Amino acid sequence: MTKLKGKVGLITGSGRGIGRAIALKLASEGARVVVNDLDAAPGDAVAAEIRSGGGEAIAINGSVSETGFSDRFVGAAMETFGGLDIIVNNAGYTWDSTIQKMTDEQFQAMLDVHLVAPFRLLRAVSEPIRIMAKKEAEAGREVFRKVVNISSIAGLYGNAGQASYSSAKASLVGLTRTLCKEWGRYKVNVNCVALRWRG
Repeated sequence: MTKLKGKVGLITGSGRGIGRAIALKLASEGARVVVNDLDAAPGDAVAAEIRSGGGEAIAINGSVSETGFSDRFVGAAMETFGGLDIIVNNAGYTWDSTIQKMTDEQFQAMLDVHLVAPFRLLRAVSEPIRIMAKKEAEAGREVFRKVVNISSIAGLYGNAGQASYSSAKASLVGLTRTLCKEWGRYKVNVNCVALRWRG
């Protein structure tokens, strides 16, 4: 399958679960993939799995919440594959508690991973996207890029015990809507998928 041949996909939290499935699917369609996981072993394993199947992949592991991660992640994609076409903000976890027991640390942690990290990654790709889109327009080429932000049903309707997680995921919807307006001129489709958590 070569539907995505020549495309470069960046997927956070792709060492396991939904992220892994996305990375493998993009690779199976011909995309070159930049994998990420908090822990090196699963991230490296997915990249190796893609390469063993004849695809191209690298792993840039570590916490998406760390200062400087986004620049490192985007820089690796540009240096290794020379571009970026698909960005999937998938990394995350839950740290649940009813609001009367929830600490500032818990609340901030959910904002950091589910909202601040996607914001930083999208900010980091904004300049490369702007430059590439300008060159493509000058050459008379029409290239569409994709952003998929993984939100949650909890962000739309709330969920008991998840004030922090729900707040972050709801805010991610707002970020998505804003980038739709800002990046349409660059031919970037920005979407948000609200998943239902099945623990």
